Amino acid sequence: MKNKFVIGLICFLALVSCQNSKNGNGDKIVATVYDKVLYRSDLQSVLYDGISVNDSLVRTKAFIDNWIRRQLLIHQAENNIDKSELDFSKQLEDYHNSLIIYKYESMLIEQNLDTVVSEKEIADYIEDNSSVDMDRDAVRCIILNIRKKELIENVNNSLYSKAVKDRIFEIY
Repeated sequence: MKNKFVIGLICFLALVSCQNSKNGNGDKIVATVYDKVLYRSDLQSVLYDGISVNDSLVRTKAFIDNWIRRQLLIHQAENNIDKSELDFSKQLEDYHNSLIIYKYESMLIEQNLDTVVSEKEIADYIEDNSSVDMDRDAVRCIILNIRKKELIENVNNSLYSKAVKDRIFEIY
């Protein structure tokens, strides 16, 4: 087992050290699969200060192996799937828009959500929901979630009202 690791490590180091190709920025190429290239700078996310040499070698080798497998799988999938089924522009646009909305809502919540829950609010909620047996922290979470929902609904309603007033959209 240890011999296999040493042999694999030697092969890996030989691969990395023999690779003299560079991109335009002087970054050394670590691996290539078809037309995809993995540069040494791409490995920076794997390593961090304080990690031992052995651990960094293991992490780097695992990262490179996973990258190679992924590129091979992507290439194989692209060759075996109809080109018409590879158009993801609509899904990408939807995902992009969802991320923008999520980021905006998170920012609004951070700016406008009052996270202080008074003892009166807790007592009122427990009284109104007497069948539920919870501690005060759980009630605080529930009240904050209700406030978050109301904040998002108010923002969405005000944006909708503004759009209607300004005639921003048309319904066909």
